Amino acid sequence: MKILIVEDSAVSRNLLQKMLENMRHQVVSAQDGLSAWKIFEKNDIRMVITDWTMPVMDGLALLKKIRNSVRDNYTYVILVTARNQKQDIVEALESGADDYITKPLDPGELRARVRVGERIVRLEKKYKVKNDELESTLKRLKDTQAQMIQSEKLASIGQLAAGVAHEINNPIGFISSNLNTLEGYENDIRTLLTQYRQLASSLKQEGIGGKQQTEILKRLENIEALEREMDVDFVLNDIPSLIMESQEGANRIRKIIIDMKDFAHPGDRELKYADINQNLESTLNIVWNELKYKATVTKEYGELPPVLCYPQELNQVFMNILVNAAQAIKERGEIKVSTKALDDKVEIKIADTGSGIPEENLSRIFEPFFTTKDVGKGTGLGLNVAYNIIKKHNGTIDVESTIGKGTTFIVTIPVG
Repeated sequence: MKILIVEDSAVSRNLLQKMLENMRHQVVSAQDGLSAWKIFEKNDIRMVITDWTMPVMDGLALLKKIRNSVRDNYTYVILVTARNQKQDIVEALESGADDYITKPLDPGELRARVRVGERIVRLEKKYKVKNDELESTLKRLKDTQAQMIQSEKLASIGQLAAGVAHEINNPIGFISSNLNTLEGYENDIRTLLTQYRQLASSLKQEGIGGKQQTEILKRLENIEALEREMDVDFVLNDIPSLIMESQEGANRIRKIIIDMKDFAHPGDRELKYADINQNLESTLNIVWNELKYKATVTKEYGELPPVLCYPQELNQVFMNILVNAAQAIKERGEIKVSTKALDDKVEIKIADTGSGIPEENLSRIFEPFFTTKDVGKGTGLGLNVAYNIIKKHNGTIDVESTIGKGTTFIVTIPVG
């Protein structure tokens, strides 16, 4: 261990150095506080033994500079002086000294007090290693938790993607069917128009005479037969319906895509003002495939002020609660979503008529990795993610539940 001796008396300094070298310590020395401070700044000094009264900078001034310095390791300081009054000892210790030796020095006492300092330094080193190990373990745990949370999000996205694909496939299916029908109608109408054009061309070229009149009547009969065969009146009435249905389907797909973009836009990671009611609508649209077979969804939206928030993160909260609500309903039930303004906050309630949460689990549902689902069917991170997001918004998330009747989640978020 490297020890710095600070003593203005050359005799005392040499005596101290010899005693410490006999104890197998590496020793550096200075004759005043200012010289000692320069040495201290450039070296890894673990112990300082300093005289109190010295020229230029005394021991207390040096001690205060040492204690005010920022270093990775602790420096143990022993103050040596001829002063032996109780108030002197108190002043030295209050200034940051770890120990105090009065002159004249007793070699045995010095060795004993230096060994105490050695033990303190070794303990500090030992606990620093342990602390580094704990920090490393904590970092690994946080990384693991982050990976688990990301896995939860990816699983949610995968589940949503299947539902969204199903919701998109339905309108795509009838748009495709309508287009096939319209294609058939177009072929029939084209054939009919060809007949009309041929008749018109013949009339222009040949006029209407006796022989031509017979030919024209025959062509008209053929056209009428073709109209009856293709049921032209039905076709003309059906075309606007097919176009309207296809437009509705395209609008449905467009709305799903816009809601999906609003739900999880990768670039929106900044606070912005959002309409919470619209966030809920977008999320309901995205998770609709998870809900529609399990519950009737009723909505009671109040008038809300814009809320300064991370909209996509709140969408994640709403999605986790809504999907959990659907999973809690065994056969067919109801999910009610309501909002209202409360002074400088907004309140969102999501209630279900599911199986309810046992009372003993209510205090644990927001804990990471807590789940009552079968192994492989849940990570236990969904509600923990929701809790942390709401906490990040300086809001609250509470739950009320009755077995056999259902569960209500109550989220409150400050407006700004």
